[in-house]
Amino acid sequence: MDKDGVSAVSYRGRTRPMSSEVIVQPNAVEKAADERAADVMLVRETLQKYQAAMRQMEVRFEVLDKDLSLKKNRNPIHHIESRVKSPSSIVEKLRRRGHEPTLANMERYLTDVAGVRVICSYIDDAYGLLELLEHQDDLEIVTVKDYIANPKPNGYRSLHAIVRMPVYFMDKKELVPVEVQIRTIAMDFWASLEHGLKYKAVDAVRGIDSFDELRDCSRVIEDVEKRMQILAHAMDDER
Repeated sequence: MDKDGVSAVSYRGRTRPMSSEVIVQPNAVEKAADERAADVMLVRETLQKYQAAMRQMEVRFEVLDKDLSLKKNRNPIHHIESRVKSPSSIVEKLRRRGHEPTLANMERYLTDVAGVRVICSYIDDAYGLLELLEHQDDLEIVTVKDYIANPKPNGYRSLHAIVRMPVYFMDKKELVPVEVQIRTIAMDFWASLEHGLKYKAVDAVRGIDSFDELRDCSRVIEDVEKRMQILAHAMDDER
């Protein structure tokens, strides 16, 4: 610090005043820190509501499964999986769609930040669970895509729904979107293997048309599922 109170730096053995443009005032540092803290809090609050919506959706399905167990003497749900997208995954998806990676754009353009996947035993169970969910009048079903009746070209099958779940806070209620996927054990088996296989160069290595093979495998699995469903109905009728 020189006699005029201006910060100085040593430069090749000489002392020269720092440019006023690079002087960082204490209040500027404090302001930047406050803004960063506010940003962190906003991110936490935003992700918290998605986590809350995800968990509440899980509970809805757990309650349905227990209720069906008591009244129908069977548990249609094999297991439930859930996740909230990581910040890096959110940023990547927004950029892939041509949007700036901001919280506002995340809430505006992404409906799958929170996701719940329900794995059930039979095809009838998948449709039955979706119907029960549609009857819950505090939920808003935004979209439903039936990839069981209309599989994707590669053979992927599942029920997809975007559901707006009410989340209650101290001073407000928000409807938070959750992506719900309902599929059978067999569909999940196919999807899990397909996810890994699509990153491998099967075509180049063995001369196999992996797209057609995956679709054919899906059709075989579908046929087995339908036969198992008929068998399950026959056994239920005998009880």
